[in-house]
Amino acid sequence: MAKYTSFHFSPLNDRSMLMPRIPKGTKPVPGFRPPAAVETVPIDPANPYAQPNTGLFAREAEMGTHTRPYAIYAPHALPSKAPAALIFPDSGVTAEAFLRSGHWMALAEKHHVALIVLESATWDREDISCEFDYAQKIVDLEYLGRTTVDICEAFIYPMGFGDGAAIATAFALTYSATYPAFAADGDCAVDPELLEVLRGLPSDGVDTLKKTDIALPGFIVDRTGKADGTAAYMKEIIRAKEEGLSNGFARVYLEQPRRGAYYVNEQPVAQVWIADAASVAGMDREALDEAMLTFVMRFARWGGFGNNHLRPRRTLEEVGVERVHQTIEGLDRYWDVYVPSCYRPGDGKVYPLVLAIHGYSCNSEYFEQTSDWHRLAEERGFFVVFPSAYPQGGMLSRLQLPRWACGPLTREGDISEIPYFEALLASVTGTYAIDPSRIYAVGHSNGGMMVQDLARLMPTRFAAFSPTGSLGAMRPGSVEPLPDAVRRPVWFMIGEYDLFSGDLAEGTVAWDTLAAYCAANGMEMQVDNWVDNGAYHTLVMRNAACAPMVQFTVMRGCPHTYTAEMAQLTWDTYLCHFTRESDGSVAYHG
Repeated sequence: MAKYTSFHFSPLNDRSMLMPRIPKGTKPVPGFRPPAAVETVPIDPANPYAQPNTGLFAREAEMGTHTRPYAIYAPHALPSKAPAALIFPDSGVTAEAFLRSGHWMALAEKHHVALIVLESATWDREDISCEFDYAQKIVDLEYLGRTTVDICEAFIYPMGFGDGAAIATAFALTYSATYPAFAADGDCAVDPELLEVLRGLPSDGVDTLKKTDIALPGFIVDRTGKADGTAAYMKEIIRAKEEGLSNGFARVYLEQPRRGAYYVNEQPVAQVWIADAASVAGMDREALDEAMLTFVMRFARWGGFGNNHLRPRRTLEEVGVERVHQTIEGLDRYWDVYVPSCYRPGDGKVYPLVLAIHGYSCNSEYFEQTSDWHRLAEERGFFVVFPSAYPQGGMLSRLQLPRWACGPLTREGDISEIPYFEALLASVTGTYAIDPSRIYAVGHSNGGMMVQDLARLMPTRFAAFSPTGSLGAMRPGSVEPLPDAVRRPVWFMIGEYDLFSGDLAEGTVAWDTLAAYCAANGMEMQVDNWVDNGAYHTLVMRNAACAPMVQFTVMRGCPHTYTAEMAQLTWDTYLCHFTRESDGSVAYHG
């Protein structure tokens, strides 16, 4: 097994942290930054949320002493935070030839998916680590760097053809906590040695689980008849039963639940489809490729504590939000509203409202799916609005991506966000029966910074605040005091492996941030009342009336992400207990 000794196959490889690959227990740092001389790609003001680059692009990746080519096709209707198929074609097929021949560009247009096509004169099964290096370098360039298009880390799907099928399959099975699903058609036989290596690994984010506990949907067409071992491993990792299921061209296996599976993040949603040359003989090539593409695009892999979470990929219609567009200060802006099914206009009741604000490069659709605030709103009977930022430059990419112009991320020439939030609140409260005393703001990362700007600039419009994955500044000594003595209940959450530090020593950013909110709430810093709730290690600071006006949580084992558990804990144990009274004061209902 000496050929499987690289970091790709190390038990220290925390693939669940998404990108970049780092050893377990290592804190990630922001990676790719465009050179200062590189100009940002302009957006179309008439269609600001569309991808600025569309069409076919030939690219090269620097691989140490040499370069390797690849190509991207970005369809014209590609949304921001787009899905992407990472395609391993047959040996000897160039990326550009793969895209220009056949029907793949038409499929990309139809299903709104970017195609990232690798290439190799001969895929190297003996030194597969080099092929993995190449594939991961492309993902780093196109996801972390947004070299060409804005793709979403939750929707990247390895797909292989010919003898590229074995490489794509091996890559997906090795990185089963990163990629949500894969498909392969050709020689799908993965080296039995590699499968045994994978069986011996711990799960990518939780060492008490095995890698084989991580479910991965897969669809293979075994053209050589040699992939029985691959099929057996694929069924093993979803705990499949032999139920005699099929769909006309493939045998179908359904994931069985794992003991203790959490009903949101560990639903048994994976499927494995096993086909062979005979079972697909009657299928048109385009129809089979479309079936493979639509199979993988049913699934998403969201960041979480420990291992990432496999869930169904949801459309706006499935989430159940209503989109509102409005021109604000000359710009086309939008937000999504979730109306709980218990709402009955005119029944005399008023309902709470939560603003759930996404992070940098994301959008409302992204935060709807990763946070699950809409599900919680349905279960608890409140409204949730998902704001969406306007694309702006000045950050980690030459593409202009959605960014809230707030706090330490404000740049010269940025738009003002307050008119947007004022218009949003006026629209929602004017349309629905919203309780003005129970409006709350939550957000992640850049969205957490926006929450803090709302707390600073519009404090009396909200009863409480919960910024996650962000603090009051980027550097020690730069946290500004809040401008007045308006009471602002606030709960900060930071992951153990977050981009911000949870270090609460005096003089740190965390200390200065909490001190600023304590001062605004008429309190002294109190650092002795820590409470443990599983992974949540929480400092609770109470005022003279015993209200927990300032809280600070470090989440063990958590990267820079937002999960459904955070939403539920935030609402049930904190937000819903506060109201903003008509005189501007805050009441706590413990």
